[in-house]
Amino acid sequence: MKLAAIFNVWADSIEFLHQAVEAMPADEIIIVFSTMSNNGEECPEYWKMEDMDGEWIVNEFVPIQISETENETDKRNLGIDIAKKIGCTHFIMCDTDEFYIREEFEAEKARVERDNLNGLVHPLKVYVGKPTLWCEDHTLVPGIQKLYPNTQLGAFKNYPFAYDKEGHAHIDPTRRTNQTTGIEMSPFYMHHMSYVRRDIDLKIRNSSANLRRSEAAIKRDIANAAPGYMSELYHRELKECENLFNITI
Repeated sequence: MKLAAIFNVWADSIEFLHQAVEAMPADEIIIVFSTMSNNGEECPEYWKMEDMDGEWIVNEFVPIQISETENETDKRNLGIDIAKKIGCTHFIMCDTDEFYIREEFEAEKARVERDNLNGLVHPLKVYVGKPTLWCEDHTLVPGIQKLYPNTQLGAFKNYPFAYDKEGHAHIDPTRRTNQTTGIEMSPFYMHHMSYVRRDIDLKIRNSSANLRRSEAAIKRDIANAAPGYMSELYHRELKECENLFNITI
């Protein structure tokens, strides 16, 4: 296996980039960095990627203003194209606020190779306010995926686990591959630092998930975050854990 980790980066989560890369046991690191958000906000000067170093492939991307979903899909597929060109056999699509426990991730890498899987899907823990407070999320995220010459990402409705029996979507339409078989559920979580930010307003204004409609609830959740607090956004109690990834912001 030659695994590429493709990081889709913009200003709202760039503070996690070095920590996310350090935590990811991949053979190649590909960074697709946007100079503006999907809805046109310029990257603040203090978030420019001038301090990038290491053996990373950095490909700058200025989105065409079509729609937030199409822009996000285009950026992810640009990373896929780079992975193909450098001879990777597998990839994982990441945002910089997404983390996996290394031992669990290594076990799943071995499973993908052993069972010749086309991909894995992970459940999520979402973190609120602090990197030690979390609850389970209803969404799922594709993990390691096999890379074929025709692999692409998009709103493929037949991607396994994308929808439940009631027709509710659980996987981001910009992350589903065009594979329909050989995809299995992982028992291990992706740890999403979704609401752990230096600048939560920057995220809310520019998220492709349209967080503006939930802005008040998000800010109340962050302000009140504590063990046992019932999240307004997720309708689940927050639980406490160690700072598993040594997150500092």
